Amino acid sequence: MGNVTLFAKLLPFPASTIISGRAIFSVIILAAFLLLRKKEIRFQKPSDAFKIFGIGILFGVHWVTYFHSIQVSTVAIGMLSLFTYPMFTAILEPMFTGTKADRYSIFLILFSFCGLFFIVPEFDWNNSQFQGVVWGLISAVLYSLRNILTKQMHTHYSSSSLLFIQLIATSLILLPFADGLIDMISEPKYLLYQVLLAGIFTSLAHTMWIRSFSALSVTTAGVFSTLSPLYGSFAAWLILGELPPERIWLGGGMILFSAIMEVVRQSSWKQAEEAS
Repeated sequence: MGNVTLFAKLLPFPASTIISGRAIFSVIILAAFLLLRKKEIRFQKPSDAFKIFGIGILFGVHWVTYFHSIQVSTVAIGMLSLFTYPMFTAILEPMFTGTKADRYSIFLILFSFCGLFFIVPEFDWNNSQFQGVVWGLISAVLYSLRNILTKQMHTHYSSSSLLFIQLIATSLILLPFADGLIDMISEPKYLLYQVLLAGIFTSLAHTMWIRSFSALSVTTAGVFSTLSPLYGSFAAWLILGELPPERIWLGGGMILFSAIMEVVRQSSWKQAEEAS
């Protein structure tokens, strides 16, 4: 998930255009995969189709806001803002499972927000870094909701089937806003970027990501990915020449610390449950 952020900078097109192309190519790749594996998508009830389609709309808006966050600021700011989502999940997931969010989770999300204060130089919408953080936080909430809802559906449908339907929804909802899509895919270099983005960083990566939900809680699966901002920021420095200022490392460290603490909390809870 870390290196996918580079495409937001490498492709000189609006986020809605990049994500529309990403979703369309991913649908084609997954359709070929499902045909080769002779897998059929059958819904247990019609309402499931609408639910998965709705999740796909959330997924598409999450992608657009995430890429837009990076485009208006930097890779490091966009990624660190997005990676508050494990803490959002810790707050939102109990609302769907009928349990209560504990005080520890609330403390962690407040601590991660303190980290964001170090990232933002000033709370002014005219400041591009502030815009990046806000769009990143919106993306984080959407991603948390998408993961929670997807996990609920994963008990009845395969990972590839869920992702396929979600990507169809993303493609359809974003196509009217994909200005310059033809220009993007007609350029060989940008076409190659889209194929890589769709094949490796979407179809393969997100299928494996959804599959992990069957063995892990959404929160735990989320915090395992918290190394992404580190190697994503390193790749941005290496390829794009983006060098984050010191305050971003301080704020980012607080956010990643919160995520690691959430892993410890989940692991302790799981061990206690197994022991009982």
